Amino acid sequence: MAGYTLQGKYFPLYEYLLKQKERHIVLTFEEIEEILHAKLPKSAYKYQAWWGNTRSGTYVQAAAWIEAGFRVDLVQFGRCVEFVKVSKEILTKKKNKVMREALTPKTTPVEDTTFTEMESFHRITQKMDAAQQFFKNNSYRHFSEESLVSQFEVFCQWRRLFGKIEQDVNYLATQLMQAFLLEKYHLESIHSHIKQQDEYTFIFEEQASTGEKIAAILKTTPPALSSDFAPSQRSIFLQDCRLLSRTNATIQYYFVSDACTFNIIEKKYKQYLGTIQLILLPKAIADQHSLHA
Repeated sequence: MAGYTLQGKYFPLYEYLLKQKERHIVLTFEEIEEILHAKLPKSAYKYQAWWGNTRSGTYVQAAAWIEAGFRVDLVQFGRCVEFVKVSKEILTKKKNKVMREALTPKTTPVEDTTFTEMESFHRITQKMDAAQQFFKNNSYRHFSEESLVSQFEVFCQWRRLFGKIEQDVNYLATQLMQAFLLEKYHLESIHSHIKQQDEYTFIFEEQASTGEKIAAILKTTPPALSSDFAPSQRSIFLQDCRLLSRTNATIQYYFVSDACTFNIIEKKYKQYLGTIQLILLPKAIADQHSLHA
């Protein structure tokens, strides 16, 4: 990086990111200002362009993350910034600018149509039926004893059978969250109020008939380790807790769909939840006490 950029206000951010081993880093605006030992300008709180992944005389702050090997992937103004480590190919220089990927909004509403729900359930059912039929037809085989070529062909068949299984897991998890909230608070519908923040995160905010405001985050990703979160997952979890606690909702939920994730939070990070209620799906739906407490 050119000397003038390294000597500026944003050099501490460059140093911080350069030391990070994780591919995905989430920093709150407050954390960034602590790293810089200075306040961010007002434009950083208002304009996407300020966080643009392009280096120029007027946007010298971008040199801090670009030269550290990161790009800004998502900005939640006044809340947090997501930095993602990228390859040198993406950071190819041309006329002192970085060839940037188009940044598209990630927060999108989950479609709210009966047809879509029926279509999704039908697709998932077809996948399960096809998988059941596959194992029935191949029940005589011992896959661990077969050749590498045969094993590869089997996995290719599974990939064709299940396709984008993460998408199906997300869909079913949002349905479980809906079932819990509809039963507990007698809401008419919550589907249109669920927004997808990223591949594994869904956010819900709505007002109950009692006048109380409900805020919830649903997390569908499993932990990187069996006994703890990876540093990036821990950072994201803490950020989720901060986001929920800053809402004016009187009822706050953190839904998880993985039992291992639930156990890790219970054992190691429960103190960060505060007034947020940790819910494991689908177990909580079967627990009548949790629904009617």
